Amino acid sequence: MGPTVKLLLPVALLALAGCATADRGPINPVGHFQYGALGHDPFWILAIGDDRIVLTLGGEGGRADGGLASFEYPRALPSEADGVRRWQSGEGTGSISIEARPESCSQAGRTYPDRVKVKLSGRVLEGCGGRESGGRG
Repeated sequence: MGPTVKLLLPVALLALAGCATADRGPINPVGHFQYGALGHDPFWILAIGDDRIVLTLGGEGGRADGGLASFEYPRALPSEADGVRRWQSGEGTGSISIEARPESCSQAGRTYPDRVKVKLSGRVLEGCGGRESGGRG
């Protein structure tokens, strides 16, 4: 992982963990932030709020040091079974499915409480979610 990605991950996590205000943008993509996740290879960031779900993907080749593209989905409440939280939003090719399992997950030397899968029209993104629970390794 290049130095740009290592630098962007902590910044992305800060953005996901921060309190949202009425202003929307890359730092506060959703209102009243509820859950966040991220992954690399390809790079992606997920923010779930009380007003919408926003998925931001890395540019060409899935890298974080290029252009980023964000996609919005309607607000969805999670369902929970056996400790696994799931969000489902949208329809057809414009749908997103998110699954957060309570299983320790590490990325870029940081540890998170959940292992996350995001499914989009046949594409699966895997990463970590929840509030960072460990330091650098």
